[in-house]
Amino acid sequence: MRQEQFEALYGERWQAFEDWLAHRELPRRKRQQQPAPLPSASVPRHYREICRHLALARARDYGTALVARLHRLAVAGHDVLYGAASGFWTRALAYLGGGFAADVRVLKTFVLVSALLLTVPYAAIGIATRLDPDFAYLVLPPERVWEFEEMYSTNTEHLGRTRDAGTDVQMFGFYIYNNIGIAFRCYAGGALAGLGSAAALLSNGVFMGAAEGRIVAKGYGENFYSFVVGHSAFELFAIVLSGACGLRLGWALIAPGRRSRAQALKQAAHATAGVMAGAAVMLLIAAGIEAFWSPIRFAPAIKYSVGIGLISAVAAYFLFAGRTHADR
Repeated sequence: MRQEQFEALYGERWQAFEDWLAHRELPRRKRQQQPAPLPSASVPRHYREICRHLALARARDYGTALVARLHRLAVAGHDVLYGAASGFWTRALAYLGGGFAADVRVLKTFVLVSALLLTVPYAAIGIATRLDPDFAYLVLPPERVWEFEEMYSTNTEHLGRTRDAGTDVQMFGFYIYNNIGIAFRCYAGGALAGLGSAAALLSNGVFMGAAEGRIVAKGYGENFYSFVVGHSAFELFAIVLSGACGLRLGWALIAPGRRSRAQALKQAAHATAGVMAGAAVMLLIAAGIEAFWSPIRFAPAIKYSVGIGLISAVAAYFLFAGRTHADR
């Protein structure tokens, strides 16, 4: 949608919200004499719509004047609706309640490209390694191959861990460190015109495909899948989102529009900050599941049922949470 069409479609709504804010600034006596431009019950809905339109304007690289106007309305609306009593955690929970999903949908093209960059090499290398298990040695060092076989063998005490692995708490810290590191590379690589992000996604896909193919080819597939099914939805999608945000940064450098590349990059970084914060929360959840639930040797049917439930919950959240008029 062109900016002119966007403004024509929603301009009256923005003006009504702006008039409502101006009405709030009138002296009390004048406010009582003049009817409010918006009914009180509809103000929160208009505010959420303003926030949604701001995210869309940033993602679509609309003009700086429009973005600045919507940002001003969003900030002013927040101050009126929530006031000083609304602290960080209140705003964070409100964002995770729907704003996160809405911002992800704005980036859907970049999310799709990021997912393909991760899953295509993942599937290709995984198939090649299942057909020839020794293909894994072309991708992974021998010690890593042996380590993976030990982690998922029938003799291992805790799934997904070597014999000298630490406690659950220690592994929780390790998983956070490892996952955040991967996500950061996928995101920060966007500063190289998106090439760094693409390379990080491709390399992770190759690594995961080789590891999974080798483990399954050795006959440890049930152990492997019962381990990863619980946390995979949170971890893999968070990595995809990090890559999508990195690609968004790269696109700002490639096609800055009517702005300088520095301005476009700054605006893209601001537009993706919330998604990256949400991805960090997802990685934290994934690390908790991977450390405290995934290694336990429950019946595979139980592990699969829990995993499918979590995957369904994540999918439903990103498909339906935070829906507004602008999504339709």
